[in-house]
Amino acid sequence: MKKSNLGQVFGAILLFVLVGSMIHTKLIQNVDQFGFNLMKKIETTNVDNICYFLRQFGSTKAYIFFSIIIIVIAAMKKKVMNGVYLLITVLTSRVLVTILKGFYDRPRPITAFYHESGSSFPSGHALMATCFFFTLCFVLMITFPTLQIYKNKINLIAILLILLISLSRIYLNVHHVSDIVAGWCSGYVWYVICKNTYLFLLRNRQF
Repeated sequence: MKKSNLGQVFGAILLFVLVGSMIHTKLIQNVDQFGFNLMKKIETTNVDNICYFLRQFGSTKAYIFFSIIIIVIAAMKKKVMNGVYLLITVLTSRVLVTILKGFYDRPRPITAFYHESGSSFPSGHALMATCFFFTLCFVLMITFPTLQIYKNKINLIAILLILLISLSRIYLNVHHVSDIVAGWCSGYVWYVICKNTYLFLLRNRQF
């Protein structure tokens, strides 16, 4: 792992732990309420529909479906393990979501637009979106090397999708801002762990 990545991972873990330990403080509660108030200002039926769509687009089922498509495409390029790696990352990130939610067991906001099962912290959508789209970018780069010239643009699209999916959760009042930040942190850490594990296996010709 590069030193820069190691520093980013350490920073993300530190921020996650810090936010997790402060979710009941007045500071975090004020930040969370500010997020809800901000989203209230853009509330319309059209935005409602977009956010409900993003709820499904950023679901575990959707990521599994997309991963299977990548597996098929990667198989055609004789790089099927790249697609399998993406799917494994998705499935293990779902497990991570379950573990973290069970540990913190934070109630959902009482103003939620609809009933969402499970606890609130961290946001599963934010965690999995971060993990999936960053991993997808990496998989595309190693499966189709010619895409390297578009790397910055592809990464930008990934970040925008992560932001849209994550912010939609605040808009729908099913997550606090602090849940989203924690989801980004934990999702990024898991992405780096899975990526470096896969690179290690590739370097040692395990596939």
